[in-house]
Amino acid sequence: SRSRSRSRSRSKPKLRSRSRSPASRAPGGGGGDSGGGGSSSAPAEGGPPKAEVVESKARQSTGEKTWRAEINMPKNDRFNYDGRARTMCVRGPLRIDRDQAYKDAEDITEAARDCDTAKVKALARKLLSNNVS
Repeated sequence: SRSRSRSRSRSKPKLRSRSRSPASRAPGGGGGDSGGGGSSSAPAEGGPPKAEVVESKARQSTGEKTWRAEINMPKNDRFNYDGRARTMCVRGPLRIDRDQAYKDAEDITEAARDCDTAKVKALARKLLSNNVS
């Protein structure tokens, strides 16, 4: 009986294949609370990206719906393995008022006119810091 248990423990475990098809991943990069998940804010043919408002998680304390502005900015001049430009999702603060989230999206889109990711991130940080109450 002892020799049997040893032989079992020495057997190699079956390895799973590590390759994953891109279709198996969730749209939008699989990040936490993305409500829209689409890539409609990605730059199309070199044009400036456009922010969109997505519904986010409900507030835990009150259960109220929240919205936020999101924009996919080009990260740099490098490309992914499939030839697409690398992007970074920049998000604004959570808002209870949908109209305020649309105002944030307009401001972020205006800041993204020059495709300057640093400018957009600075605005998002400013919006987030002003949102603290």
